[in-house]
Amino acid sequence: MSYRLLALPLFSIPFITLPSYAYSSTELETMVVTASRIEPQQNLAASITIISSEDIKRSPSRTLPELLSQETGVTLTSLFSHGSRANVGLRGFGPTATQNTLILLDGRRLNDIDLTSVNFSAIPFENIDHIEIVRGSGAVLYGDGATGGVINIVTKDPRDSDNYSTLSATTGSFDQREVNAFTSYSNDSFSISANVNSSKSDGYREHNSFDQDSGQLDIRLPLSRGEIYWKLGGFKQDIELPGTRTVNPTIAQNELSNRKGTTTPNDWANERTKYTTLGYSIPLNNNDSFIIDAGYRQKVQKSQFDYGVFFGTHYGDYAETSIRTLSLTPRLMMTRNLSDHQIDLILGADIYHYNYSSDRSNFASNIGQPIHKLNVDQNSLAFYSQGTISLSEYTSLTAGWRLQRVSQKANDQYDGTAPGGTFGSEAVDYDDSDTENSFELGLKQFITESWDAYGRVSRSVRFGTVDELYESNSFSKLKPQIADGIEFGLNFHNQWLQSSISVFHQAIEDEIHFNPTSFENINLDDTQHQGVELSLEAQINPSLTLKGAYTYLDAEFTSGPNDGNELTLIPNHTYTMSALAVLPAGFNGALNWNYVSEKLFENDMTNTFTDKIPSYQTVDLKVSKKISKLELTLQANNIFNEKYYNYGVSSTATVGKFNAYSMPERTVYFSASYQFD
Repeated sequence: MSYRLLALPLFSIPFITLPSYAYSSTELETMVVTASRIEPQQNLAASITIISSEDIKRSPSRTLPELLSQETGVTLTSLFSHGSRANVGLRGFGPTATQNTLILLDGRRLNDIDLTSVNFSAIPFENIDHIEIVRGSGAVLYGDGATGGVINIVTKDPRDSDNYSTLSATTGSFDQREVNAFTSYSNDSFSISANVNSSKSDGYREHNSFDQDSGQLDIRLPLSRGEIYWKLGGFKQDIELPGTRTVNPTIAQNELSNRKGTTTPNDWANERTKYTTLGYSIPLNNNDSFIIDAGYRQKVQKSQFDYGVFFGTHYGDYAETSIRTLSLTPRLMMTRNLSDHQIDLILGADIYHYNYSSDRSNFASNIGQPIHKLNVDQNSLAFYSQGTISLSEYTSLTAGWRLQRVSQKANDQYDGTAPGGTFGSEAVDYDDSDTENSFELGLKQFITESWDAYGRVSRSVRFGTVDELYESNSFSKLKPQIADGIEFGLNFHNQWLQSSISVFHQAIEDEIHFNPTSFENINLDDTQHQGVELSLEAQINPSLTLKGAYTYLDAEFTSGPNDGNELTLIPNHTYTMSALAVLPAGFNGALNWNYVSEKLFENDMTNTFTDKIPSYQTVDLKVSKKISKLELTLQANNIFNEKYYNYGVSSTATVGKFNAYSMPERTVYFSASYQFD
């Protein structure tokens, strides 16, 4: 059960060259899910945002989840001040946001087959070249779990810049100490970049220290034909878990009056992850190319939850979990001409093998002595094709299809003679498989140099994770979650103004969700997710840029006893406004305002609880100045001391009682960075 307590609260036809007038006027759209899947294109029928390294550098957001939450359609549930174990998702899926949004690092999946959140804190800002957000699309190219869309974090390529190195240090609130070093070197024989980062913090809460070291190496070797590339990296993280703050008006209890306190001084978690990717790309001729790469990733996690003494016996949860992932991903990219129509096609396969091994004790008196040994082997095989054909000079059609088969074999060994072994039993072995398909069909129309519109229909799938499969010492069969979507969008851009609006609707069958009443994972009755996303960026003058974003999300049941009820942990409205300015005396400034409306507690499926998680708003400020090769930065987050939380669970037995994770009030940080040429 410890993995649950840690993970849940945390949580074929192809692409073309556009008409010359459209290409010159849509330069900001030219990078779309690159880094090993498809070539940069600008005519994908989808809502796309590119966050450049300059955008990241100027943003007042301190963590990667905070940065992403400033974009339309992105929701965030965060538990700690250091941004670790945040739940980031696209288009409103509440507690399962991570399982419905694919998070990629250089085009490779970071989502694992368990329920733990992606560790965004292990990806330093200094190592990111850009971030690609593709909403509602990506299931064909990247597979299951892309119901809300894809977020692809692309690290810096040593071939794309002059040779240089940077060293930076940050200090600030909660005794934050962070050091980052990055270097990039390239010549005719090879290219290499390396990044190491060390971050430590006492955390906003008591018993919430954070200690992490990470690093990544990227090597490129050009050949007479093609290139060999090798990436490897890893991180280790140790974190103390302060638990929730409880409010119970029936006994005048309000732990949120002491927002920094803890009642779980013995809870902790750690993670050790290492990964490597080896690939080879080769041009076959002037029109075609082939890429094949193989990857290995190992994640080892340990966690402990101490429940205290009951009737003279000490109980708790303990888990040691290892996930090993092997992958092989070949793909072929081709360009052909059919009469006056250019066709660009990508054909590929994704082969994944996962081994999940977990030793655990669930609510047992032998904390630290596992009594369950769970082992799962999962295989996934997929074939896909996607591309675009030019129907006319200004119209392109995108189509794609994927077939994916996932099989799982699992067994549970139970030691009922161990101390505390009277709780539970050995689960019956599990052996099952599912085969599903995903598709996309989209049309993009360039109306003028400034206006373009698109429409798309799609189907995506999500298979249940291991943690959803195994619960309460038994394996349960979950149907694959199927989402059928339709979307329309309109974009405008000229030299000083960019704006976009998209409207989407997804009808979802068998949405996978945790039932906090029965403590098991289930397939929900039919649901729908729909909304409106609006963004605007205006260059007022050479010194001032204004940005704004608004998202409306509506997620509800469309059948069953909860028909018409809203789904939980999903805000209906989010607003973001930013001002980026070049200030006098060579200073740069950024000011950001963020508003999130109220939302239901995670377990309020009936929509009958008297309270909701309150709305909140925060304001962040950042000022920086560059002096030759030295850059100094001062930033303050939540400068008006908003007292808020964005995750909570309410009691089903006591009116007004709930548990929540309090978030930090005002924080201040100072950074210094020096570049060596």
